[in-house]
Amino acid sequence: MYGIENVKLAISTKEGLEAALVIVEHARKQGIQWALAGGIAMHLYGYLRATQDVDMLASSVLGIESDRKLSFGGESYPVRIGERKILVDVIVRDDFFRNIYDAALRDAQTIEDGWRIVTPEWMTVLKYLAGRGKDQMDLLWLLQQPGLVDRGKVSQLLEGATDKTAAEIALRGLEPFFVQADVMRAGDENGESK
Repeated sequence: MYGIENVKLAISTKEGLEAALVIVEHARKQGIQWALAGGIAMHLYGYLRATQDVDMLASSVLGIESDRKLSFGGESYPVRIGERKILVDVIVRDDFFRNIYDAALRDAQTIEDGWRIVTPEWMTVLKYLAGRGKDQMDLLWLLQQPGLVDRGKVSQLLEGATDKTAAEIALRGLEPFFVQADVMRAGDENGESK
């Protein structure tokens, strides 16, 4: 049985953005490009699922003390918000997926409050590549939202960031998610019309 000290509490959108802002200020001073990704980005798109940290893509790690190195590239930075320590994972991929993450960062969009955020199309790709259960739930939510993800653009982005074979493999892997999202959306629409 887990003790209370082992329970990780979810963070609110407000807490996540406050923690992100601390890291963004360091990134700006150091000339590092950045964009929100992960659970907090999903919050900004309207899906308020539980998240325990903040994920950001960046062009470089920061010149400040980190909590740990990320196994796939980047570092995790602790940020104190009130009584809480929130980890901000600054992702700088150094593996097979580097070109994809670099392209997602390059194409990030700025939204109304000045936050840079990974586009819905790139979020679709990144969530598919991450492949964890919560990422698949995020992916299905993104794909169910009318007009949010341009599926043709997902294909173009993959083809531009990878070789043809890798793009085809990824698109074949994404196809069942496209179908499942369509079925789920149709079910929701039919349920609402009753």
